[in-house]
Amino acid sequence: MSGELMRSDASEIGDDLLILFARDERPTARRVRQQCADAGYIDSIGPDLAATDRPRDIAPPCGLSLGRAGFTFDLVGLAPGPAVAIPRIDLSQSLQEVVLPARIEAASLRLGPHVAAGRNSVSILREWFVLAHGLADTFGGAAICWTPGGVAIEPDRLGRHFDAWQRRGELPVGLFASFRRTLDGALQSHGLRYFTGQEFRIEPNLLRGDGDSLARLLFTHLFYAGEQDQTGQLATPEGHAIRLEPSANRRFVRVWPG
Repeated sequence: MSGELMRSDASEIGDDLLILFARDERPTARRVRQQCADAGYIDSIGPDLAATDRPRDIAPPCGLSLGRAGFTFDLVGLAPGPAVAIPRIDLSQSLQEVVLPARIEAASLRLGPHVAAGRNSVSILREWFVLAHGLADTFGGAAICWTPGGVAIEPDRLGRHFDAWQRRGELPVGLFASFRRTLDGALQSHGLRYFTGQEFRIEPNLLRGDGDSLARLLFTHLFYAGEQDQTGQLATPEGHAIRLEPSANRRFVRVWPG
């Protein structure tokens, strides 16, 4: 992981949730209005959003304001305007079989200004993903990408995540984070920083097997617990004690035995 992790402003609006399309397949604002007028996953379609700082200029809309469950989201990067930049992500083999990485374009579903400060809210996150899933389904999106965690997933694989999230209240860790090995054998999270300002690092002497189960447990715990500013302890489902210790610069939570 980068050593440049910094807590970002809670009200910052970024391109965190992308809908990936094969090149030249992004919908226009007109298509979205026409095909989503009666869609069950959208409550309202608001004003056009144009890519210009000068209202007197005439330009085709490159975005729309969409309402769902009382929240407003801005869908931007629509055709024929410019696509949204895609950060470096590791596409799964199944995604690469659908579309080559070099032939992917993105639209972004951004938080509306009045809900941006609540971006960590589980209720907002859930509606955000449901809306993105509906749009990807309607317009043939190749994948939904959560950029803070470097996660890209095909729309037809989202069902099991939504089921666990909505029916059983289980946090969909697979939508929010990825876990990567470091050169020294530790396992680090990629995506927790968005919610708490910190990533965690499972030290090599604690890892058994691939470490994925422990990483998911830790992500869920820290998602709800928030930023860690002092050493604490946690027990694994097997009953083993682990120690959670903030790094000196408080950018990481280091995880050790006992």
